[in-house]
Parts: sequence; structure tokens; C-alpha cells
Amino acid sequence: MARKKKIPEHFNSERWLVSYADFITLLFAFFTTLYAISTVDAQKMGKMVMSMRASFDSTMFPAGSDRLALSPDTVGPSSATRDSLQNVHPSKENNLREAALQSLKDMKAGFGPRGGSAGGGKSLGNLKQNVESLVGKPALGTKVRTRMENRGLVISLGEGGFFDSGSDILKPEGRELLDAIATGLVGSPNHIRIEGHTDNVPISSSKFPSNWELSTARATMIVAYLISKFGFSPELVSAAGYSEFRPIATNDTAEGRARNRRVDIIVLNPQYAMTEP
Repeated sequence: MARKKKIPEHFNSERWLVSYADFITLLFAFFTTLYAISTVDAQKMGKMVMSMRASFDSTMFPAGSDRLALSPDTVGPSSATRDSLQNVHPSKENNLREAALQSLKDMKAGFGPRGGSAGGGKSLGNLKQNVESLVGKPALGTKVRTRMENRGLVISLGEGGFFDSGSDILKPEGRELLDAIATGLVGSPNHIRIEGHTDNVPISSSKFPSNWELSTARATMIVAYLISKFGFSPELVSAAGYSEFRPIATNDTAEGRARNRRVDIIVLNPQYAMTEP
């Protein structure tokens, strides 16, 4: 009986399309994921960072605390200040994701017993570079100044870029700059002190009888803003007002008085934070 001839299988020359389609699908998923993680909401990132700190750092919330999120009403700013906080929309910073990642790294380095090496010179130096990169060169040296002192990192906010004369309400451009600064500080385990300063020109209004009230109100305004919008821990933030009695320049010239009208954000070294009540 004659054997049947074996019919060769047909070779499909387009089988490579299956692998190519899988590769394109993976590329699409990869770049979609990159796009999704490139847009970060500053407020949500701040809440996430504080939640992580609460999970890993048992000293952040003492035993028995209710972990209540303070609103501007509980901090104590004026009604006009509370209105301005309620109308604030989170700004979109170009380097927001990088800043958040850097803040998370600084936060990780700060875990451990308070008063240790966390937040030392190297860590504060990184924070300084981080804040400067977010603020941008145009604002540095004019509206925002940074410097290192023994007590820690000092970020000076000039009155002209943040407040109108005799007012404690943040200007819109001031809120954008403060958003950039806060983004660079989110997650820091260091205590942050906000200090208000004025020049020696007397002020007398129905709202601010003297420079003491004005300097304190501005410092409290910044504290309320950091807590309500970025979720800073109220236990690690404090406010103080020094009126005209701690100048950094002469009050004999207009330029000197302009430098003295400022609000300083001070990221304290651990040994100086021990002096906080």
C-alpha cells in the first residue's frame, strides 16, 4: 500500500506581530504609569507623608492623643485670614515629585529617637538646596533668602513678596512661593519655628495696635497655612513675634527697613529644638 505524502505545515511569516503587539502594549502601560506618578497633589502628598510618619515614628503622637487634624479655626488666625485659607488652591510646581521624594528621604533619615543625629548639618543642607531649587533663582535674594545658622536653616520671607504693608493676609504670589517652600519641608522631623519681624516704623490701626501684634499675626498666619494645607504636625510647629527688636539690617535706610520686615521659617537643629516647650 502506497504511503501518503506528509503535507508540510504552512509557515506563518507574520507571527512576529504577536510579540510586537505585546511589546507595544507593555510600553503603553509603562509610560501611562510614568505619567500617573508624575502629577502629585501637594496636599495629598503632605497627608500621605504625615501618615507614614505616624506609622513609623511613635514619638510623633504621644500615647492617648486623638490625632485630630487642626483647622485654621483652632490655630487662631483672624476671620479674614481663615477666608483666605479656604479659598486657596494647591499650586502645581514643576519639581513637585522630586521634592516629595527628597522629603521622604529626609524623613526616613530622621526616624529614630528625637534629639539624635537626625536633622543635622548635612540633612539641613539638603533641605536648603531642595527649597532653593523649588523657589527658583528669580525669587532668591529678593523675596526669599536662605542661610545656615547654629540654630538651623533660616528661610526669610520678605514682606514685599508675601504681605501688603500693615497686613497679615498672604498675597497670591506669596502663596505660590510658600507652597514651593512647604513642599521642600514636608516630612522633615525637625521642629519648625515661625518668627515674625518688622522695622521700627510704628503702626497703629484698629487691627494692629503695634508692631508686636502685626509680627505675631503674620507668624501665626504662616503656621495656620502649613498645618491646614500641607498637614504639618502641630506638635512640631510654633510661632513667635519679635516686632522691630531683632533686626538683621539697619533701620536708617529704606533698604534696611525692607529687609527687617520679614517672616523667618527656621528648621531647628535637634539641640535647639529641646528649648521648645
